[in-house]
Amino acid sequence: MNSLSKNKKKKIIIAVSILLAIAVIATSIAVIVKVNNKEKVSLYTVGTGNISESVGATGKVTSGTTKKYSVETIARVKEVFVSVGDEVKKGDKLATFDTSDIDKQVLNLEKTYNKAKTEYNKAVQNEKDSKGKLSQLNKDIAKLEKDIENQKNNISDDYFENATDISNMLKELMEVLNSVSDDAETVSKLTKIVMDTVSAEIKGGNYSPVSISKSVETAIKKAVDSGEIDTSKLNFDLGETIGKIKDAINKVDWNKISSILFSNGVGKLASSELRLAALYAEREILTVTNSVDVVGAKKDIMDATKTALDALKDASSDLKAGWVADFDGTITSCDLKPDTKTSALTTGITLQNLDSLMVTVSIGEYDIHKIKVGMDATISTAYGKYSGEVISKAPTATGGTEGSILDSVGSMAGISGLSSLTDKGAGVDVTISVNNPDDNIIVGFNADVEIQTGDFTNITTVPIKSIILEKTGTYVYLYDEKEKSVTKTLIETGAFSDSVYEVKSGLNIGDKIVDTPSSDYKETTFDVRVIN
Repeated sequence: MNSLSKNKKKKIIIAVSILLAIAVIATSIAVIVKVNNKEKVSLYTVGTGNISESVGATGKVTSGTTKKYSVETIARVKEVFVSVGDEVKKGDKLATFDTSDIDKQVLNLEKTYNKAKTEYNKAVQNEKDSKGKLSQLNKDIAKLEKDIENQKNNISDDYFENATDISNMLKELMEVLNSVSDDAETVSKLTKIVMDTVSAEIKGGNYSPVSISKSVETAIKKAVDSGEIDTSKLNFDLGETIGKIKDAINKVDWNKISSILFSNGVGKLASSELRLAALYAEREILTVTNSVDVVGAKKDIMDATKTALDALKDASSDLKAGWVADFDGTITSCDLKPDTKTSALTTGITLQNLDSLMVTVSIGEYDIHKIKVGMDATISTAYGKYSGEVISKAPTATGGTEGSILDSVGSMAGISGLSSLTDKGAGVDVTISVNNPDDNIIVGFNADVEIQTGDFTNITTVPIKSIILEKTGTYVYLYDEKEKSVTKTLIETGAFSDSVYEVKSGLNIGDKIVDTPSSDYKETTFDVRVIN
């Protein structure tokens, strides 16, 4: 085997060296590219800290004691002793009134109430009486229905064809009865009177239209005189109403009807059915006019009238005595003028104790559970800060029908009271007293309130900037030292301040998290390059 020459060996060694150098350079470049492609992050080491938690909101400054003297009705003002800005003492006169017009209204309303009370008592008695009448009436109807059924079984089928003819002959009369009033009760009563009268005339052998119509006229007038028929519920005056009914009766060929009935030997059946129709009408009247609903409606009218009467009497009594100051304070509004009448737009006089001030704020559902009566607060205005204390918390929420998403976002972001910025979010009213108020805090202006809800020491904390807020929860990106990667991790938070959050679970002291994560991360776990 021939050995290689020294020059050729040298060339081979140089070539291999070049190839190795190229491989090393390529690998280094690949490593550099891979490292440079990793997400660059700064890390924060989880530790402990202290949090002084507060809930903030904005509300209106009001006086601690306010009394509005309102005119609840139209009255004449006699004298006014105060104007806006006046300082008054308890017992000082504010205004006097002439109540003569109100007294007349009271008398009229008393008459209305007494009438309503009488109507109600009458309805109660009628309901009691009608129960017995209805019981007997239903028995009579059941017996007559059975008798009619038996009578029908004993007559020929021709009767039913003839009954249809009779019904058509009476059609116009029934249309007239339905047209004379829009009140169902009145129509039922008139129908009963006409049917009873016609039935009695036919039963007595009288088939003359003129004679029957005169008998009906007499019966209707008798019912009007007794109060059974209320003429105010008729569509026409009494004379025209009776005239229309008589004209309809006169158009009926009662001789033909009697011929049809008695030619078939069914006069008794016809008379029975006319009587049954009258009983049905009577039952309808008793049911409609004396039902529990009618009694209830009359009671509602009586009660409503009594409430109005009591309110008017109270207003009259209040105005007769005149208005006096209930406490020391300042007149902050007054729109009364002597020798003038009040109106629906009159507000009256407002007295306020401006030495005692408070601020009322609306707190959303994610913050209200943190607030307790007695907690300290700071009230800030354009002219200074004041200490205060929570003195009341309303038992229910007002101001909306659904929770606002701003409450949830605000709670997670450490911003409280966002519900007060939207009409959608309901809130609970919380009242804060103002300690040592001065002239710089003015009733009617807004003030910012910070309520101190708790102090937490030596707790696990993370910066707000390290937290990612999502609908599904609160997250951080936890660093894995071994894998040189971060993973999106769910945590449970607790107390918070304007810069840090308490971590109740999901992290341990000493863990490292991404200091300021980006919202553009596409993966939940990925490699990173730490730059601090």
